[in-house]
Amino acid sequence: MSIELATPTFSKGQICAHRGASGSYPENTRAAFDAAASIGAGWIETDIQCLADGELVIFHDAHLGRTAPGLSKVTSLRWPDMAKLDIGSWKGATFAAERPLRCEDLIAWQRESPGRPGIIWEVKCDDDPVAVDAAAAVAQRLRDAGAHRCVVSSFSRDVLSALRLQLPAIPMALIAEAMPEDGVAFCQEHGLEGMHLDGHQVTHESARAVLNAGLALRCYTINDMREAERLVALGVSMIMTDFPEQFLSQR
Repeated sequence: MSIELATPTFSKGQICAHRGASGSYPENTRAAFDAAASIGAGWIETDIQCLADGELVIFHDAHLGRTAPGLSKVTSLRWPDMAKLDIGSWKGATFAAERPLRCEDLIAWQRESPGRPGIIWEVKCDDDPVAVDAAAAVAQRLRDAGAHRCVVSSFSRDVLSALRLQLPAIPMALIAEAMPEDGVAFCQEHGLEGMHLDGHQVTHESARAVLNAGLALRCYTINDMREAERLVALGVSMIMTDFPEQFLSQR
């Protein structure tokens, strides 16, 4: 007698690995991205910051100290300083060889295999005066990339406004925690196609407001299956999670 395996609850296109498979691997590393791809995640989410020399590094925190040794502000560093940092050992000695990646390194990684996930770029920008410079650097890398399956997102409205002018064809999304009162209006005014919200704060009303405006709604960072199912039932099209393996495994 044959036994039928249950299918995953979520499709690969609905699951985005937050900073790669960051629950089990050091975030924003090649190891975390490789794991997300092998699990079958349709997307990965990652963070990019503009260094002092104009290079774009994949790194979340504004300062070193949590995932890399040191105390420096990331945007004050140059790539030769950043490139040699150990960003894996904090998660375990097995990952001691992990080093930072640049934007173009991850684009090249995506191209290595046709099945690699799409990339959601979160452009980090804590200082408004450098928003235009950061946007210009991101725009240049993505123009150089040519065909590249991605979404560009940011909390910074200055970054998104500047990027929309330079990259009119790339999907973009505004990130917020709770639904901003003027969030939909901003997206419509600047031609953004979606919003990325803290899934724990999304209600039926806020989901309707986004979806009724014709915008995509993607939610972070959801590691609970029931919460993810609640959000999908509300019309959320993508769940960003630290544990993509839990959502894509056979149940």
